Amino acid sequence: MTSNTPTGVENAGIAGDGTVSGDSPGDRPNLLLVCVDCLRQDLVVTDRTETPFLDDLRERGTECTSMYATATTTTPAVASLLTGSYAERNGIHSLRRGRLAEGVDFLPEVLGERGWHTEGMVTGPLVPETGLDRGFDAYRCRGEDESVFGAWRERATARLGALPEPFAAVVHLWELHEDVIVPSAYDRKGYGGTPYERALSALDREIEALVDSVPDDTVVAVVGDHGESITHRHNPLRLAAKSVRDALKYYGGIDTRRAVRRINRRLEDLGPDVADHFLENGHGENVFDFTTNVPFILAGPGVEPATVDAQVRAIDVLPTLLSALGVEPAGDGEAIRPREGVTDRPAYLRACGASLRGERNWARAVRDGDAKLVTYPGREWPPELYDLEADPRELSPVDDPETEARLAELLPERGVDPTDVEDLEIDDHLRALGYR
Repeated sequence: MTSNTPTGVENAGIAGDGTVSGDSPGDRPNLLLVCVDCLRQDLVVTDRTETPFLDDLRERGTECTSMYATATTTTPAVASLLTGSYAERNGIHSLRRGRLAEGVDFLPEVLGERGWHTEGMVTGPLVPETGLDRGFDAYRCRGEDESVFGAWRERATARLGALPEPFAAVVHLWELHEDVIVPSAYDRKGYGGTPYERALSALDREIEALVDSVPDDTVVAVVGDHGESITHRHNPLRLAAKSVRDALKYYGGIDTRRAVRRINRRLEDLGPDVADHFLENGHGENVFDFTTNVPFILAGPGVEPATVDAQVRAIDVLPTLLSALGVEPAGDGEAIRPREGVTDRPAYLRACGASLRGERNWARAVRDGDAKLVTYPGREWPPELYDLEADPRELSPVDDPETEARLAELLPERGVDPTDVEDLEIDDHLRALGYR
């Protein structure tokens, strides 16, 4: 964008009710959706990182501080962002299980049918075999060696600057995903205490370059697909203890949670002041807030500055983007409209990562108000209930049958057994990305 000055509702051609004031292509704003893999909310707002561009975007746009991902692994999380629906409806259950279902609302199809040029610039596991290329006029899943920290950045900015208008571009960034490679200019303490934080500081400048390459009449959204555990990933004691935990729990079916909680409580203050658990690593294995709470920032024409602290869901992103473009909202979520007031919405969460070693170890959870219920439908393990006000680090489950029953009612119907869902033949690609 050539200017960072926010445009008012009237100047943008979008009325307060989210309807476009003109029907010609020139009256329609563009959309740039930047989805950052592994981007956790707390490290966007902390002073541990240096992110001046994201800070400016948050200040002049709408920021949601309590958005929760639908899954803590990439493909199903992104599917929910783009369809406004959970896996049980959109068909994508994990990295390998399922492809995009027919008949669901899908961002490129909704906008493509209305005259937008749609383009996907993605990476990681978002291969065409998942069906996520459907409806895009152009879709490319780049290799893991093509980074915004390298030569791909120039190709990306050039392409964004040349897109036919109106356009809707989805750019997926992988630079915070393990193994993190920090550009040498940012590999020092002033940009963060961990490789993840330093990479985020560097990525801030690259996101700015992507945004600067598109026209002023572009609605810009930045969102994380899921969060990440970052603080103890290279600690040899943690690596050894987690290997034992994983063997007992995932392969042996032994409920190790009580012992693990004792270890995590004992070592809570070890390492940087970041809300992680000692025995956790990366993402995909749990639904704790550090892997589910993601940032969502919306800025551009017609978007007024606002901070939304109410709990919202990743399935609310699609209807919110459509509303910002003046298109009737679609999907199962609700548009986030600060002017109308936003109240807490129950969030459904899943852990379905490859490192769980099979569907029997997946978790389903619901977060509502100050409570979170975690269930394990493939195991005969009792559910966990957390009082998030008293225990924000989720280290000590509570016994509250009434609250447990209330939250259990909020869980969606499980639908088809995940083991009955198509298993995509993409193992070689996932292994190249580091999945086992």
